[in-house]
Amino acid sequence: MIGDLLLTWMSETGSGTIAEFNTRALWLARTEDLTVSDNVGGKWLRDIAALGHCEVDWKHGRWSVAPPVITRLPLADGLAVLVGARRPRLIRAIENTELYVERARRPSRERTLPAPATILIPYQRAQDLEDAAGGIGVNYVGCAAVGIAGKLQPSPPLVNSAPPAYDSLFERLVGFSPQRWKATSPRDLAPPDGLYREQIHGRWRYTLRREGRWHSVELSLGIFAELARRGDTVIHWEPDNDNYSRTGTVIIDRSVPLPPLHSRVLVLCSGFIPRSDSTAQTELHDNVPREIAELVASSLGQTLQISS
Repeated sequence: MIGDLLLTWMSETGSGTIAEFNTRALWLARTEDLTVSDNVGGKWLRDIAALGHCEVDWKHGRWSVAPPVITRLPLADGLAVLVGARRPRLIRAIENTELYVERARRPSRERTLPAPATILIPYQRAQDLEDAAGGIGVNYVGCAAVGIAGKLQPSPPLVNSAPPAYDSLFERLVGFSPQRWKATSPRDLAPPDGLYREQIHGRWRYTLRREGRWHSVELSLGIFAELARRGDTVIHWEPDNDNYSRTGTVIIDRSVPLPPLHSRVLVLCSGFIPRSDSTAQTELHDNVPREIAELVASSLGQTLQISS
């Protein structure tokens, strides 16, 4: 599968640029007659980063593979996953030990490359995972989803920014589902509070307007800051059964991107990238404990909505 091949190549290469990776991903998609979007590489890297396989520095346009680790899935009836680099020698180590693993896949989303197979590791005791990790030469890190969720903080302090250039292409966010941007004049001396974007050297730069000041911000955090200002909620949690079990599905509007760390928390509850509901235009994260869903929502200024 293309996803496994790309992850193996990343694992052996170690790091690189997003632009070069996108070129390679497009070439590989053509060899398989797959219809994908022009920025398929960036989208795939975002998914792989959420799965814990790599880290992506979007500001500087680079990626680097993550070290391989075993992490438990929360409230998943004794299942863990292997995430991070998958060098051939690691796969051989798994095959040469008595470690039992299962490889599972989900259908890829439209116009995207398939994700690599999820390597699931059944276990009975935490000690079993420590022994398994030692046997194949990786680290066991406990439950990463719980650990990261507990460290999520409210949006960081706003960083002051210069006002937009007088002659730049300048737009204000006026709608969320789908995202709608409206052209506005950068010469306006008193624009209303909101999220803006300015095109500089062909790339968008995002700024928040708050009480007469400009603040630089990443797109995902800027959108959630604006949602919080307006009092809008877009994160829902639906329990897995009518008895309001401890686990459920987090449902988020597809047009509202999660910050990378928050996305990783939700993805590492199941070991899979979110399912897509094309009819409702939403993404669905499975096996998310309510406590984790509440931590993710509150750190983004959201009030978690509990669905029946």
